[in-house]
Amino acid sequence: MEEKNIITFMGEDGKAVELQLVERLKIEEDEYVLFAPIGEEDDAYVYKVSMVDGKETYEGVEDDDEFERVLEEYESLF
Repeated sequence: MEEKNIITFMGEDGKAVELQLVERLKIEEDEYVLFAPIGEEDDAYVYKVSMVDGKETYEGVEDDDEFERVLEEYESLF
């Protein structure tokens, strides 16, 4: 049985949104994850992974160049 990595984020409207892990990428020294709403894999979100107090945290990628670099790396997998 395939394990699905699902996390819950709070949306801008304050409602909980369940997202499924699509891919985890390492680019140079940085690590990124792509999450998509369950059932909507074409609409993914990119987050940079960091460790805070021993816990993995996700920070939205807002820099356009960094975002494009992550998408290019993801697309190169296919």
